[in-house]
Amino acid sequence: ALAINKYYLWLIFAIGFPGNLASIVTIFRMRSLGSFTLYVVLLAVMDNLALLLKLTIYQLLVDKINIATSGCRILIFLATFCNSYANWILVLMAAERLVAVRYPLKIQEYLGYRKSIMWICIVGVVIAGAYAPILWMFYYNTEFTTCLVTPDSADLMKYLHWTNISLSAFIPFLCLAVFNVLIMRVIRQSFRLRNALRNVNSTPLARRSSCYDISIQRQIMLMLFTATLVFVVFLFPLCALNVANVYWDVEPRSLGHAIKYLCSQIAFLLFDSTHALNFYLYFLSARKFRSHFLRMSSCSAPNDRPTSM
Repeated sequence: ALAINKYYLWLIFAIGFPGNLASIVTIFRMRSLGSFTLYVVLLAVMDNLALLLKLTIYQLLVDKINIATSGCRILIFLATFCNSYANWILVLMAAERLVAVRYPLKIQEYLGYRKSIMWICIVGVVIAGAYAPILWMFYYNTEFTTCLVTPDSADLMKYLHWTNISLSAFIPFLCLAVFNVLIMRVIRQSFRLRNALRNVNSTPLARRSSCYDISIQRQIMLMLFTATLVFVVFLFPLCALNVANVYWDVEPRSLGHAIKYLCSQIAFLLFDSTHALNFYLYFLSARKFRSHFLRMSSCSAPNDRPTSM
């Protein structure tokens, strides 16, 4: 457990940081700057910031560097904000895809580029407001060379703890699960409608267009299913552990305490891994993104025709 605590952030950072940078470069080379691309880039940026801030805080405290009270408050606030915000960007992506498949002809009306920016800002302001107490709750303890909660903020810390778990895990997971179920239902209905139309209009052009649309829908369906599966597998241990902690009392320095500490380290490892695996899971599952990434990696000339996700 101590080895996991000491090294896991470095491992996740080594895997996730270059992957997120690669996703940013690839998506810009695709020359598609719609709302979905905006979410993709912002997700990669937030994931990298979350990893970088967590690693910075950990290393500064391990090296016993005096970051002062202001440093504790600012760094913890930014790390917590980026961690939750990245998960909510996934929720916005799923919501955007749900509107796209349910109302394909009104996507610009309901979720245009400006409206997407508006929703991104609204969600960011709400999350920042929820974590605002961090800016006065923590202080730097010179005796223990670490960041601690002020004595008069102990009760507020309980509220902040459950707020953080809810915003970063419980609520995003529920939203993604519901959105993806609805998306798969709408796509299944659209498949039936397309098959009926193909039977009526079976010209070669219509068949090619229908097959292309079905291929795109399958890619979207695969990406969102992967997102939901990863969220369930990687976030469930942390959610379950926080619920179990209410009833799981152990004696200090006992075997039960060691087991509980090991479980917490594994849960946080899986939770933080979601910031490192997004590039590999969400974008390598999309054929067009994969082809552009491989073309970029092989230094091939980019296609002059704009490509949309």
